[in-house]
Amino acid sequence: MKKTIGTFVVCSLVTTVAMGDIYTDPTGDIATGNANLDITQVDVTDDGTDLIVRLSVADLDADWGKYLFFADYTTGGSGDNDNPWFRDIDGLSGTDLFVGTWADAGGGADAYSHNGIAWNSTGSISAWIDWEANTIQWNFYNFVSDLSALGISGFDFEVATTGGNGGDPAIDLLGGEGIQGGWGQGSTSTDWMHYDFSTIPAPSALALLAIAGLAHRRRH
Repeated sequence: MKKTIGTFVVCSLVTTVAMGDIYTDPTGDIATGNANLDITQVDVTDDGTDLIVRLSVADLDADWGKYLFFADYTTGGSGDNDNPWFRDIDGLSGTDLFVGTWADAGGGADAYSHNGIAWNSTGSISAWIDWEANTIQWNFYNFVSDLSALGISGFDFEVATTGGNGGDPAIDLLGGEGIQGGWGQGSTSTDWMHYDFSTIPAPSALALLAIAGLAHRRRH
C-alpha cells in the first residue's frame, strides 16, 4: 500500500529538477519505547540520474539505532528473510539492493546487491544523518539513470529500523504492517512501497528556458 500525502519539486536555475513522493507511517506504532526507531515518514526523490531517500523518525535521541533500506526492481533477488545483516524480517524475498546504516561512531553505511545467488558489496551509495531534523538520508548515485537504461521505470521498497545484533527484528516498518512483536520476536513486512522515476527535461532544454527567462526579465 503506497502512502503518499504529497508530491514536491525542487528546482535549480538551470540543470536540476527533482521530483518525489512522501510516504507516511503512524507515530507510536512500535512495541518498544525507542523513539529513535519510530518511523514517521520517508521522502523519495530523483533528478533523472540519482535517487535520494530520506528516512525521518520520531526523535533521534540515541545513537545506537540501525536503519535498513530494501529495494526490488528485477524478477530475481534474494530469498525470504535473507539479508546481509541477518536481521529477522520476513516478507522481503526478491530484494535486489540492501543498505544498512548505523548512527553510532559517527555513522556509516553498508550496501549490497544480490545477483540471484549471493549478496555482493556495492558502491555508489552514501549516507548521512541530520540529528536536528531526525533524518537519515541515503544518496544512490546513477541509480535512476542505470535502471532507466535497462528499461526499468521504478522499484518497490521497504524501510525498517532495528537494533545492533544479528537476529534482531524490525522494530518498525514503513507502511501498514501494524505493531511488530518487539525485541526477541520476529517481524514481517507485508507492505512494499512503490516509486516511479520522474520524467525529467533534458538539461539543455532547462538551460534554454532559464536563459530565456533571464532575458525576458532584463527587457522589463
